[in-house]
Amino acid sequence: MADQGEAGQEVTTRKCSCGCCDPLWIVTTKEGWLKLVEAILTFLTFVIVSSFPGSFRAEYEFLIFVATTAWIFVMLHILLRITHIFEKLPPVLTQPLLGMIACFFAALALVIGSGVVYAKGKDYNIGELKASGICGFLSALLFFCEGVYFVFRYRRAPKHRAQEKPIEDIEADDFVQPSKPAY
Repeated sequence: MADQGEAGQEVTTRKCSCGCCDPLWIVTTKEGWLKLVEAILTFLTFVIVSSFPGSFRAEYEFLIFVATTAWIFVMLHILLRITHIFEKLPPVLTQPLLGMIACFFAALALVIGSGVVYAKGKDYNIGELKASGICGFLSALLFFCEGVYFVFRYRRAPKHRAQEKPIEDIEADDFVQPSKPAY
């Protein structure tokens, strides 16, 4: 199926035989590729640091928590986009401001956690910690770039109104008085 998108560009939508999902979304769109690379890098970040024998310490557990949480949300986003559930979510959950805040927060947390882990790996010459720190920095860079993308989407998006339909003023005189109750 081909539709006319923005600026007259042809947009191709591929669907599976049941028509409920678009499994090729992840490789046919720029956002899909970004999410795929984010998923791989955040997965590598927490798996590599978790494989380190001393990963139970608090400075490593912070990066494990942040990278695992980021990976779960990226995978959830991919699943919702492939199954077209994302488009059916309420507008308050899909507005660019929420995505922008989440991406910048994830980037900041990944930079902090990766910086601590990379510094420990460099001090003690531990390759696993250095590799995990580098994957975390790359993940943070991707989340930051996605946050910048959301800034541009937020500036172009129409202003959301708190209430789309005006509420009619209803006065108490318009109500029908109840008759005598039948006891």
